Amino acid sequence: MQHWSFIYVIGAAQGLVLVLALIRKQANLHSNRILAVWISLLVFDLAIKAVYLNNRDTALLPLYTLVHFFPYFYGSWFYLYTRSLIRNQSLRWHDVVHFAGFMLMSGINLPWIINPWEKGPTWYVLYEPTMYVYSVSYVLAGLWVVNQYRTELVQQESSTEGIDLRWLRLMAYGNVVIWLVAVSQWALPIPDYNHWVIFAVIAVWITMLGYLGLTQQPITPIRTFKPPQPVATDDRRFAAVDDKLTQLMADDQLYLKPALNIGQLAKSSGYPEYLISLVINHRYQCNFRDYINAMRIKEAQQQLTQTRDNILDVAYACGFVSKSTFNTAFKRHTGLTPSAFRQQHSVAAATK
Repeated sequence: MQHWSFIYVIGAAQGLVLVLALIRKQANLHSNRILAVWISLLVFDLAIKAVYLNNRDTALLPLYTLVHFFPYFYGSWFYLYTRSLIRNQSLRWHDVVHFAGFMLMSGINLPWIINPWEKGPTWYVLYEPTMYVYSVSYVLAGLWVVNQYRTELVQQESSTEGIDLRWLRLMAYGNVVIWLVAVSQWALPIPDYNHWVIFAVIAVWITMLGYLGLTQQPITPIRTFKPPQPVATDDRRFAAVDDKLTQLMADDQLYLKPALNIGQLAKSSGYPEYLISLVINHRYQCNFRDYINAMRIKEAQQQLTQTRDNILDVAYACGFVSKSTFNTAFKRHTGLTPSAFRQQHSVAAATK
């Protein structure tokens, strides 16, 4: 079993280096500190297990017993990290409620933790099923926060380039894989396929966790705007707002601004953000990003047919910040890539 301890030590050492790097990183300060604490707990967990594997009679046996309950932490930390990253929210005193699972199970088993040489576990039959349900529930809650952010983002930003939260999903999927390994080990007792394998996976996962945390881009929190009272979708005011938006887009071509957001559009129009959003959602049946992109694509179609400019130059001129984003949006609106559209138009013009 000592070969597992080498993996644990390597994973713990990598985790410790990542913790130091995360503490020093200034971007996303609150979330990085939370991630650093989370990885520190994983490092401590692996280190204690490495000690135990090399000496089953270690004086650190109470700590080894204590870390049995650390898995109740990990789903909670993922949720708190995700919430902090997206909402720029530090931990508060009432967040202790998210550690109720750990406190309850470790509290029930406190005599065993203090004196594992003589005492035994209490209610340990409930340990695995409650841990799986409790932890996975927090992982799902974290993913819900991510999806909510993505939904709000496209309602407020015309360009979401660089705000790709797939790495948060990777963190969540890593959690899920670990819990699947744990459940399969519990449900399918196979020789040498035991909980030591799970922590080998965790040792590898720590590296991914820290790397993704270090390479994360700064996240701008999304403001939530709601109407002060219910607004009827057939309100005459909707028509006035729509007319104003149409005028701004035709006269000032605001859609060509790469970083245009709904706050800037609201300021230019003189109408509140919530009303701008409602008009776009109900009158055009789309979100703010798609509303702006539709006009950008229309402009791009004209430039592709009337000029011989490079496609990337056309993308930048129309408010897009990358060729990949432009290609995706263009195909979504026209069914063709920009190059195929230009070629099709050239063939049609030549046959006239």
